[in-house]
Amino acid sequence: METQELQEMKEQMALLKDSLRKEQIVNDRLLREAMHGKVERIHRKAWVVGLCALYVCTFGIWSFHELGLSWYLIGATVAMMIYSVVKTIIIHRRLAANNVMTDDLRTVAHAAKRLKEDYIRSLYGGMAMVFVWFIWLAMEILFGQTVYAESSLMVRGGMLGMLFFGGVIGFLLGYRMHRRVLSLCDDIIRQVDEEV
Repeated sequence: METQELQEMKEQMALLKDSLRKEQIVNDRLLREAMHGKVERIHRKAWVVGLCALYVCTFGIWSFHELGLSWYLIGATVAMMIYSVVKTIIIHRRLAANNVMTDDLRTVAHAAKRLKEDYIRSLYGGMAMVFVWFIWLAMEILFGQTVYAESSLMVRGGMLGMLFFGGVIGFLLGYRMHRRVLSLCDDIIRQVDEEV
């Protein structure tokens, strides 16, 4: 009688262990799918950077040339855009969406932490670059041989004001995107910390 009860208890324990293992596999799969979606959203932000750079390198070159800005400034603008795209690609390659489904969760969390740190560092470097570029642009509009060279200081100042306003809007949109990437990285790190 006792051996039969013991056998039944062993069978129930085996069923319970099997059920828990299956539930753990399902939970792991759901967690990885959620993180995969977040990584894809992070990478969509990289596509936005690429499209903005493409726009600046095509329309920007034409409009800067039409304004009479120097080829040095145009070249520096294109170089800055190419640098931004390359830097973004390098940063984003560390956290591949496919790796989320197969890598160890701690590795995924480490990659998300590095991506977050790189994003923070690149923000400061990018702001310094844009500050220097904007000063250069302002000097060319105010004192260079542009289409505004014959215009009054007020007209040139108005042009600079519009450019500054556009730059502030661009910065705010870019900073919002930047904060969203950091938030998604934090979500991935937190999910892994809760799971592991």
